[in-house]
Formats: sequence, C-alpha cells, structure tokens
Amino acid sequence: MMNKLFVIQLAISFIVGGSFIALQSFVAERVNKKIAGIVIAFPSTIALGLFFMGWATSPESVAEIIPSTFIPLGLAILFVSIYPYVAEFIVKHVKHKLLQIIISFCVSIGFWFALSVPLVIFEVNNFLIGMLGYVLIVIVAHFILNRKSYSKPVTLEYTNLQKITRAIFVGLIIFTIVLLSKILNPFWGGMFSMFPAAFGSVIMIIHWHYGIKSLYPIMQNAAIGSLSLVAYTTVVMFAFPAFGFVMGTIAAYLVSLVVSLSLIKIQQKIHISK
Repeated sequence: MMNKLFVIQLAISFIVGGSFIALQSFVAERVNKKIAGIVIAFPSTIALGLFFMGWATSPESVAEIIPSTFIPLGLAILFVSIYPYVAEFIVKHVKHKLLQIIISFCVSIGFWFALSVPLVIFEVNNFLIGMLGYVLIVIVAHFILNRKSYSKPVTLEYTNLQKITRAIFVGLIIFTIVLLSKILNPFWGGMFSMFPAAFGSVIMIIHWHYGIKSLYPIMQNAAIGSLSLVAYTTVVMFAFPAFGFVMGTIAAYLVSLVVSLSLIKIQQKIHISK
C-alpha cells in the first residue's frame, strides 16, 4: 500500500513534469528553427524522471541502472527518425488525419517498446554495451533523419490547449516512471525515463498542423542534440551517489547545459558557413 509521502511524490512529479515541458515549449517557440531539435532534446522527461526516482527510491539505485538506459535513449532518437517515414506510408492508406497520426505514433513507438523491454527483462546493465549500442543507434538515426533535406523549417507555435496537452502527457509519463520504479524495480523506471514523451508530443503537433514534410527540418538535429541527454545520464551515474539526487541533478544539468550550448554554437557556425 502506498504511503502518504509516496503519494505526494507522485503528485509533485506530475505537476513539476508538466510545468517543465510547458516551459520547454515556450523556449522552443523562440529560438532559431535550425536549432529547435537541440532545444527539444534538452533533458526534460529524463531529468525529472531520474530526479523523482532518486527521491522515491534512492540515489544509489538510480545510479546503478543508468547503463541500462543508454540503448533505450538511442531508441528514442530512432523513434524520431522513423516516425516521418512511417507516417508517409500510412498516409497512402489512411485518409483521416487524426487516425494517421495515431497509427504512425503507435507503430513507431512500438519499435521502441519492442526493443527496450527485453533490455529490462534481461537487465542488460553494462556501461560499455549500453554506450556502444547508443552510439550505433544514434548514427543510424542521424543518417535516416538527414536523408531528406528541407531548407525552411516551420515556426513552432503552440496554442494554450497544445501546451496544456503536452504538459499533461509528459506529467503522466513522469508519474509512470516514479510509480514503476517503486512498485516494480528501478530498471522499469529507468527505461520509461527514456520514453520519447517530449519528442513524441512535438512530432504529433507538427504532423497535425504543418504536415509530414515539416518534421524533417525540425528533427534533423535531434540525434546530435541527444548528446546532451547521454551527458546528463552519465553525470547522474557518478553524481547521485556522491552528492545525492538534488545536487546530483544540478551537476548533471550544468554539464548538459554546457553540451547543449556547445552544440547550438557549432550548429550556428555550420549554418553561417553554408
């Protein structure tokens, strides 16, 4: 039976998670569209999921399962890369737009689940295997994302309803992360912390309002942007046991911020040189 503290932790995880993703949407609307993918990739679901896991279980238990999260993280970026291609196939066979989006999301996220769940069941938790798997998957995802090129990314603008919907969606994912890590084991919470909630909600909004072709230019830098996510989780592995989940989160965010800003600067220089 859940105690009062855990119920409070679940409630706070839902509220804070939703609020954070709403803030991220606000920032993504206002940056150069060439770097929107990097901004969207900045740690949100991952950071908050691991934070509340550390609070609900222990910093040490979170640090122990970090290597198992690298491949699901890579698979989250693979989800981003295959969604537009799945959607292009679905649109040829399904006429209703909402149904197109639902089917495209379910098929694409099905790959993530199908490949992530066995890692949890067999508790694949080796750092080198996890990092190698992440690198290989992200290289494939980057290649897929950049096979097609469109020079004019759409301007990301969210209505208040869309912001609220995204906030609720991500809040529920973080709620699920904390719940599973407590009632099952941290491996399940770790896997769900890599669920592409932020990416998925953005993709569905863009698909609905701007069409499939608009997904490519916005998401082209998602694979590169995921470097800030892997940096975040790697720091968590060392910082949580050493400093606790609060200071460990701050340390991981600082490193992730440096990585994200560096990636943005590099991308801007590449854009200028073109």
